[in-house]
Amino acid sequence: MNKVNFYLESRLAAVKKRAEGYAKHNPAGAYKSALDHQVKYKRRGYIRYDSANSYSEAGDLCLYNLDDYDATPLQDISRRAYDYTGYYADNFQGELVRPYIVKIKTSRGAFICPAVDYSDSDQATIYISRGQLAPNDPQDLAHECAIGDAAYIADRIAERLADEGREYDAQYQAEQQAGDLKEDNKQAIKEAHKLIEAIREQRRYSNILTPICELLTDKLRELRASIRRNNARIAALNNNYWLAVE
Repeated sequence: MNKVNFYLESRLAAVKKRAEGYAKHNPAGAYKSALDHQVKYKRRGYIRYDSANSYSEAGDLCLYNLDDYDATPLQDISRRAYDYTGYYADNFQGELVRPYIVKIKTSRGAFICPAVDYSDSDQATIYISRGQLAPNDPQDLAHECAIGDAAYIADRIAERLADEGREYDAQYQAEQQAGDLKEDNKQAIKEAHKLIEAIREQRRYSNILTPICELLTDKLRELRASIRRNNARIAALNNNYWLAVE
C-alpha cells in the first residue's frame, strides 16, 4: 500500500538532497532554503508570493481551508460511526477541529487522505503522508477500505489536536489569571503602604481619632487577606493549570 504520493515523495527527496549541499555553508537555514528553492522556483508558473510553508516536513499540505478540494465530513461517510461535527479545541466550546477525508484524482487512481480544519480559524491540513492510493471506482472494496482508513485517521488526528488545543487554552488561561492576580497584589500592596502611613499618622493624635484608626486597620487586614488568597490561587494555578477553566 503506497502511503505517500510518489510525486510528492520525489519532490521531498530533491529538497533533502539540496539541503545537504546548502548545509556546508548554512547548517541552520539549509532546509528552509532548499524548500524555498523547490516550492518557489523549481516549477513552472510559480507565483512570487508563494509560501514555502505550504508543506510540512512530513509532506502534509497546510492551507487556509479545504474549499478547493474534494473534502467530505466524516458524518457524511457514516453517521453511525461519526455522529458529531468535530472536537472542541478550547475549553469554552467555541472552536471545533473538524475531520474530513479528501480525494485527489491522479493518473494512478484516487489518492485518499485524512484532513482537518478549524471552524473559526483559517487553518486546515491535508495529511498527504497518511494517505493511500485506491481504485477510482467507489464500489471497489479497496476504495471503501481506503476511505475507512482515512476516516479513522482523521478522527484520531482531530481528537488529538483538540486535546492539545484545550490543554494550551488551559495553560494560557492560567497564565492570564495568575498575571491578573499579581497585578491585583501590586495594587493592594501600594494601598496597604498608604494605609500604614495613615494609621501611623492617626496614632500621633489623641484617642478622639481612634475609631478612624480602627477603620484603617480593618481595611489593611482585608488587603492582606486578599493578597494571601491571591497568592494561594496563583500557587494552585501553577500546580494545576486546569483549575483556570473549571
